[in-house]
Amino acid sequence: MRWAPSDIPSGVNANANDKSKKPHRTYSIFASASRKLKAAEPNHGPVHRRKSTISISSIPDPELDARTQGQGQSLFFGRLPLEIRRIVYEYVNEGETVHLTMGAKKRFGHFVCEDGGVGEVQCGCKVLVGGREGRRLGRECMALLRVCRRMYTEAVPHLYTPHTFSLLHLTHLLYLPSRLPAPRINTIRTLRLRWAIRALPYLRRGPSKRLAYPEDTANWANAWSIMAGMQGLRDLYVVLADPSRDSMWERNWKELEEFLLEPVKAVTRPWTFELMLPYATCSLDHDMGDSPVKLSKPEGEDEDEDEDEDEDE
Repeated sequence: MRWAPSDIPSGVNANANDKSKKPHRTYSIFASASRKLKAAEPNHGPVHRRKSTISISSIPDPELDARTQGQGQSLFFGRLPLEIRRIVYEYVNEGETVHLTMGAKKRFGHFVCEDGGVGEVQCGCKVLVGGREGRRLGRECMALLRVCRRMYTEAVPHLYTPHTFSLLHLTHLLYLPSRLPAPRINTIRTLRLRWAIRALPYLRRGPSKRLAYPEDTANWANAWSIMAGMQGLRDLYVVLADPSRDSMWERNWKELEEFLLEPVKAVTRPWTFELMLPYATCSLDHDMGDSPVKLSKPEGEDEDEDEDEDEDE
């Protein structure tokens, strides 16, 4: 005896190719329901792909496009918007504290701070004449700039922005405008300066009352002018120090303090600006105009003065 499934009609199973026979009622019910369902669906017309509201490319920069090629064949430039590429540049250029050096031909070099002190205003690093050897910034930072002109243009600001530039000598600051283009200087965000007083600016001697040290007076005014013109500067820390054996300029400093602090008032762009004066006897009660500068005295000397006053009482 041949067995046949009870849920499949024998007519369908027996002769599936016979089109003259009508399908079983069960199939007719499903087919009818399917036709009704399709008829009930609304007709919205032809399907169009919706335009994305998220831009995968930045607004064109005509100046940049005129100087560089678009590099659209590159997945990095073709697929990633500028905002994402900038994140990549910042990741590669991880922030370090960098000291500048200057060679015999007045060319800048650099080395990474040995103390690593992002939070330290003063460190123990020293710069020898003609520069010095030390750990440099990662090779990835420099290699990135050599890929192509477009990547250099986009990435070079990030070579300066994330780092803290700690200048150990005034000469390094004075040579910045002649050794770095203004757009690069304006990308520096954090600057520290250790400024040793070689000779006192604005000091006048003799009957003629001429400036005793005209070069140092000009350097004093020029250095503050450079810092005032750094458009991207956000954090500025300057430490003034008298390296002489017996603090030979202290008495004259107190007499000329108003003149010495006058050019400091022009530095108004930083959000944080701290200036450590060279002597404990310096006054902190000066009107600094629109400058956000916070005046302070050498570390530890304020506490010593307070202890002496308590003992006298």
